[in-house]
Amino acid sequence: MNKAIFAFPFLLMTLPLKAQKIAPLWVDFVKARQTGGTPVLPDFSYAGYHWSERSLPALEGKKIFKVDDYGGVPNDEKYDDEAIQKTVDAAAVNPDGGIVFFSPGKYLIAPDGDAKKQIRISKSGIVLKGSGSAAGGTEIYQENMRINGRQFLFKPSGEGQKKLTTIVEDAGRESFAVKVKDGAQLRVGQDVVIRHKSEEFTRAYFAPLDLKPQWSRLFGTDGGMQIYEIHTIEKIEGNKVTFKNPLHLDIKMVSSASWTLESYVSISECGIEDLLFSSNWKNYPEEFIHHKNEIHDYAYEAVGMEYLKNSWIRNCEFHDLNEGVFIRSGYQITIENTHFRGKKGHASIHARTGYGVLVKNCSFNGAQHHGAGTGYSAVGTVITQCSLGTDQNFDIHSGQPYATLYDDIDGGVFYNLGGPEPGHPHHGKQLVLWNFHHKSAKDQHYNFWDRSRRRNYTIAAPILEGFTSDRLVTFENAGINELQGTPVLPRSLFDAQLQLRLKGTDIVKTR
Repeated sequence: MNKAIFAFPFLLMTLPLKAQKIAPLWVDFVKARQTGGTPVLPDFSYAGYHWSERSLPALEGKKIFKVDDYGGVPNDEKYDDEAIQKTVDAAAVNPDGGIVFFSPGKYLIAPDGDAKKQIRISKSGIVLKGSGSAAGGTEIYQENMRINGRQFLFKPSGEGQKKLTTIVEDAGRESFAVKVKDGAQLRVGQDVVIRHKSEEFTRAYFAPLDLKPQWSRLFGTDGGMQIYEIHTIEKIEGNKVTFKNPLHLDIKMVSSASWTLESYVSISECGIEDLLFSSNWKNYPEEFIHHKNEIHDYAYEAVGMEYLKNSWIRNCEFHDLNEGVFIRSGYQITIENTHFRGKKGHASIHARTGYGVLVKNCSFNGAQHHGAGTGYSAVGTVITQCSLGTDQNFDIHSGQPYATLYDDIDGGVFYNLGGPEPGHPHHGKQLVLWNFHHKSAKDQHYNFWDRSRRRNYTIAAPILEGFTSDRLVTFENAGINELQGTPVLPRSLFDAQLQLRLKGTDIVKTR
């Protein structure tokens, strides 16, 4: 059993560079990249808009469609849902999409409680842009509760996924290629999903950790952790298919189920920026209680993004909401410089069943029960350079996501993770906590593989590097725990991996 006890202040900003230690896991990663070996750490640099190889678009020259021209009037106490949808539809007719522009002021939405009504964006190239998220900018205010109804939904219409071929050989974690049975339906540049689900693979994946019988979704003919890795094909040579982005788990052939490649249908180049989203939750006559009822958890929900690729949210604020941003099957998504404030609600940013969602330079500060989080088969999610409130938990919401990075995080805790027990474990392998500064009102004990209690932390051998805390913290069943109490270099693993990949330079050695 792996135990660690420590409590140190957050030292990274005060220690001179010579006093900061280079993380052994970073040395291992650089060496593996130089020699072609398999590093302990996943390569998290394949996250964000266009793999973070491009800046978010400046939108210069993009056609503007003003909500005011389609009947929307800010500050008039009339509902603007219809006008906003008409503006979106007009932009969607334009071949390159367009900017749906909101003037300064307050736009009202949700005139009734019908959760099936929403403003729908189903074409690529649509950007919702306000006049700023601060005072004097644009506010979009949800007047009435619509339980389980996200008011702005980005989602493609039309056909769904279809099977393309099967994988026929094992493939290693952090490699880039698979062997397939037949590549006739594959092409370079195509986005595909690696899918698999079986109890046989699940037991092998988590071994030697024991699985609890109550985790019932893992067992039986249709049971198992759902593998859902999105990849872009870079090269096809016979039956060998090489991807742009790395695999984040070992593919192992099993007798009970095949590994398949399926199509990934998405819309792209959509964005939200310079807007304040808020709601009438602030006037509801109760303070938030987690899972008290549907009102507390789901009454006011702002944004849904499903099957989006190369899209973004930037420079926005979310105030007084039960849920801010929900991402399903997102691929290369960036959320940056976005902040959550106001009356406490349920969830802030949640990413599931996608690859490479990047949350950067955001703050949560206790405004939601859950800070930025992930769940249900998500891969390569990166939360970096963000701040959480004291005793605000990050959200590992069951369903076995894997290869998740919390990087250079100030604040937050790990207890009260979400998700129904049949869907546990909370997380698969390679949850990496890098320079994470834990803030809690009381001392905390974390057993990362506790099968004895319903609400606890079932995370498969997490990796901690440079963990610090303001209270006494104890750990059991951590996979790796290096340099506890001492912030490490590089300060941001994500930034260092990205620079190494794009420029070939080690950020630590260039300081």
